[in-house]
Amino acid sequence: MVIARAPVRVSFLGGGTDFPDHFQRHGGAVLVTAINRYAHVTVQPFLEEYFDHRIRLCYRRNEAVNSTAEIQHPAIRAALEKLGLSSGLEMHVMADLPARTGLGSSSTFVVAMLQALHAHCGRFRSSRDLADEAIEIERVILGEAGGWQDQIAAAFGGLSLVQFTPQGGYQVQPIPLPNERIHSLEQHMLLVYTEIQRDSFSVLGQASNAAPDARTRTLCKLSQLAHLGVDYLASDRPIARFVELLHAGWELKKEAGSVTLPQIDAWYEAGLKAGATGGKLLGAGQGGFLLFIAEPKYHEAIRQAVGARPVVNVRVNAPGSQIIFSQR
Repeated sequence: MVIARAPVRVSFLGGGTDFPDHFQRHGGAVLVTAINRYAHVTVQPFLEEYFDHRIRLCYRRNEAVNSTAEIQHPAIRAALEKLGLSSGLEMHVMADLPARTGLGSSSTFVVAMLQALHAHCGRFRSSRDLADEAIEIERVILGEAGGWQDQIAAAFGGLSLVQFTPQGGYQVQPIPLPNERIHSLEQHMLLVYTEIQRDSFSVLGQASNAAPDARTRTLCKLSQLAHLGVDYLASDRPIARFVELLHAGWELKKEAGSVTLPQIDAWYEAGLKAGATGGKLLGAGQGGFLLFIAEPKYHEAIRQAVGARPVVNVRVNAPGSQIIFSQR
């Protein structure tokens, strides 16, 4: 049996610049952190000779099939076919947080699954291997719309500036912060669950009202903000100054595409009035988690201001995908 886990992520700045159609022309940069909420994938041998099926899967539904072609879950089917696994395994999937909430959970699951499947076969894969394979499965084989930061954050973990090059590559630069600075950031972060789940593919597929040139200029500004965000975090400036960048980035993202809804705008404004310095909606938009940055003394007032919605306290700089149990 092998158990792998990979973290979901919070993207602070630069989201949207990690899409190949942008960074292959203009480059891109994302300031992102893995957080201590995970997807777990368990893979173990399945004694198919005693059953009437060859593969058993358990995620939000159960599947018992005799071939990969019968598998209903697209990512599981694609991963097994890519790795040449056609029988004799059982897989269970568990997640700390729900899918379609702006934390990159779909890619996190794919990274954890790949790690578990490779380990099941006795193979080691580096963080870059896992990120690249997950990108290939989701963006190439399945043709799902989206950027690359989710897979990279899940595989590498940490608090990092991920830079994308016009040549189609990327570099992951960890941001070393003193423990006191990390603790301060964590204490100020408040993730509020809007309880709106949306398919990021459909959100990304919506046409932007911005002209192509204007959208490109906006994305380039977002990339610059990611670099500036590193400077602010790595300095002794108050966290409130960093939050000003998040607010500016959120305003820019609204210019670049259909990322918000009237109710989300109302919650965001209510949070600001209740004491938040700034924040943003995480992920593709139109649902999921709202990130507020505020002094801890205002957190409960912010939660009440947005309708006493569920909140998640998180720790940043979480480790990337790893095997946490292996017994043959």
